[in-house]
Amino acid sequence: MKKCIAVYLRLSLEDVDKRTNQAKDESNSIAAQRQLIQRHITLNPYLSGLPQMEFCDDGFSGTNFQRPDFQRMIDLIRDGKIQIVIVKDLSRFGRDYLEVGDYLEHIFPFLGVRMISINDHYDSEQNLGNTAGMDVAFRNLIYDYYSKDLSKKVKTAMRVKQRDGGYVSCCLYGYRVLPQEKHKMVIDPETAPIVRRVFEEIIAGKSSSQVARELNAEGVPTPLEYKGVRRKNQSDKKPLWTHQRILEMLRNIKYTGCMVNHTRESRKIRDKAQYRVPKEEWIIHENAHEAIVSMEEFEAAKDALRKVRPYKKKTERDVYPFYCAHCGRKLQKTFGNDVHFYCATPYWNEEEHSCKEVRWDKTRIEEVVLEALKVQIAMMTVQSRGKSKAVQSKGTMLRQKLKILTGELKSGDSQKVQSYLDYREGRITREDFIALRAQREQRVKELQEEIARTEAEYQEYLDTEEQVKKERAITRKTGSLDEESLREIMFDAVERVNFVDGQNIEIVWKFDDLFRTA
Repeated sequence: MKKCIAVYLRLSLEDVDKRTNQAKDESNSIAAQRQLIQRHITLNPYLSGLPQMEFCDDGFSGTNFQRPDFQRMIDLIRDGKIQIVIVKDLSRFGRDYLEVGDYLEHIFPFLGVRMISINDHYDSEQNLGNTAGMDVAFRNLIYDYYSKDLSKKVKTAMRVKQRDGGYVSCCLYGYRVLPQEKHKMVIDPETAPIVRRVFEEIIAGKSSSQVARELNAEGVPTPLEYKGVRRKNQSDKKPLWTHQRILEMLRNIKYTGCMVNHTRESRKIRDKAQYRVPKEEWIIHENAHEAIVSMEEFEAAKDALRKVRPYKKKTERDVYPFYCAHCGRKLQKTFGNDVHFYCATPYWNEEEHSCKEVRWDKTRIEEVVLEALKVQIAMMTVQSRGKSKAVQSKGTMLRQKLKILTGELKSGDSQKVQSYLDYREGRITREDFIALRAQREQRVKELQEEIARTEAEYQEYLDTEEQVKKERAITRKTGSLDEESLREIMFDAVERVNFVDGQNIEIVWKFDDLFRTA
């Protein structure tokens, strides 16, 4: 199989000059990385004749390996489609000392991948059976410490801007950022009137749900829609204003001109989530930007809201995978003794008539899902038995086929001897002897190819047989659970439940998770 080269390029904020916000120099740009790598490939006769695939993560930190094109490259490497990876230097590949070392010394050697870092003068083909070397290890360590040091400097700079009342996070709906001063928010003439209208209507006595419905009826773009942002799990339908979004707006003190910063922070450089900061550590700066509403109006709107019960943190069992089949939104849950699930879309958009029919009692849902789970387990038990018989039958057939092919291949040796004896004793001519030898050689080649294919099929059969045995064992174990045990795991087996109306639902299962917990 012809080898394929992966050309990996990356440029992140770690490589951007803080004063000019431009690349430090041309050698750090994506174009320069590409040019350097292509020149190296061209000068190498072996590499220049191989096909290439380019992967580029522009704007992603090297401290995090969850980069889109990096992960796509690794998936293709695991599939055996890439055998050589070339980067400008190891800091382009990653800045985590331990993970980069793991790839160089364990993952890539195991997968048979050749790693080339041009500026580091590193080629894994020249280090077969050895570690990457002390100099490469030190470079990786320096790249790692550089990122950590830079992270501290950036965090310190952000704290200074926060204490000065600067905007350092997402720009608030109703405001926009000055192009020439990116840490300063100014009023957006298009969206600020919407914010002011929301506050005025709440003060006038309207409910948050009523305000949301009116905005949807008028076709006012939601904040995400206005910014052109779309969630990954968002349905194809138009985003809607909801009372939660109205409440978020009414509770945001930044609309009074007061900037509140440092409400969340990352504790470590590679944290994937931010953590809440105690309120006494918040950085509050009054009159940091122009207000859309006064403090009196902000307090009046807050007082006009109906009082709700304190927020209760949801447990894992409280998060149900229930969705509306029409709009794709997650169902809302009522509180009290008689718990119901319903689609809230009609509250924000009166045109969604189909969603009004979606309302189910929790107890009824549990009964339907439990019965459906029992049926699925019964069906899987039957399918597992049938699959086991089919696999056993295939195994018997493959073993018999291998026995016949191997026997025929061995008999070729005795035929060769007999043919030679016939020729020596004059029973066949020299031409017949040569023709018979050619026929035998062709048949031996065919038999060897057929045996190789059959052995490959037999290995697949062995893998399938092992998997079927595991499935049967898990199916038997799951089928032996009593009803109470099934109730405990039934929602672990559900990917999502789509509610069509008050009578019909569609259940999407995820039995892998069910088997893991069974």
